[in-house]
Amino acid sequence: MLAPPLLVSYSTVEDYLSALPEDLREQYEPEIRTLVERGLPPIVSSSCLAVLFGFSIKFVNAMRLQNYKYYREFVLRKGKKKRKIQAPKVSIKVIQKWFGYHLAEVLPVDDYVFGFVSGRSAVDAAQKHCNSNWVYSVDIKDFFSTTDEGVVKRALLEIGYSQKACDLIVPLCCYRKNLAQGSPASPVLSNLVMKPVDEQLFALSVEHGVTFTRYADDIVFSGSSVFPEVLKENVKNIFEETCWELSANKEYFSDATKGQRLKVHGLLVNGEKARLTKGYRNKLRAYKHLVNSGKVKYEDLRRLIGHIKYSESVEKNGE
Repeated sequence: MLAPPLLVSYSTVEDYLSALPEDLREQYEPEIRTLVERGLPPIVSSSCLAVLFGFSIKFVNAMRLQNYKYYREFVLRKGKKKRKIQAPKVSIKVIQKWFGYHLAEVLPVDDYVFGFVSGRSAVDAAQKHCNSNWVYSVDIKDFFSTTDEGVVKRALLEIGYSQKACDLIVPLCCYRKNLAQGSPASPVLSNLVMKPVDEQLFALSVEHGVTFTRYADDIVFSGSSVFPEVLKENVKNIFEETCWELSANKEYFSDATKGQRLKVHGLLVNGEKARLTKGYRNKLRAYKHLVNSGKVKYEDLRRLIGHIKYSESVEKNGE
């Protein structure tokens, strides 16, 4: 689904302002102009948003007050893993897509953030850790569903939205009280709310002279010198002051000086270039054979082709 333009069906901000009732125009014109000039989605009130999208005020307020009614919940299974998805219905998804797209267009993203950023990938993140002697990584448990609306609201206030605007944006982009796993606005909002933590983690990496990256909920450190044991406690201390919790069973450490493989986002980073593991390459040969021989069920074809294309992107990395 493509995102609507910043002003949806209006060609200029003057056209949009002229469509607003006089009382709304007088009250919100300076705020709307400021947001548009900065490239931010001009959400200021339910009434103004209703005019922008051609919705009724009653409908916008219904989505704001009872957002859970505008989602479909289901569980995705991948092997033994289960992931609960909250898929927004079209009406609220249109707003989320529009908001998330334009927010991502104007928000600066630090060099060490790779998840949900156009032109960056997990392969790029893994490449940053090549030629290291060790890798240490942690994972944020249930990242989206534990990102509470208070954190989202504070982040939006900091980039220039008013309190009233935040009181509308947050319920339109959250499911109940947290970021929705299936909302198109959640990726950019997750990067926005993580910025203060990212800055602390980066400062920690500078202090210890190591490399740091974050890809969504995966936080990775690596270095060519001796591993600073205090780093583990430092990272945990940072997260104790947040709404997030680190997954105890996903903490990872590997030391190449002891002959161990170094893996980042499923890729080996021993050496100059991130590469696929031997086990994954063996699977790929089987996948390619099945696809080329036409022995794949239709429902499995897309998944196997996805694996093949991913492997090709890894092979092209660094060329």
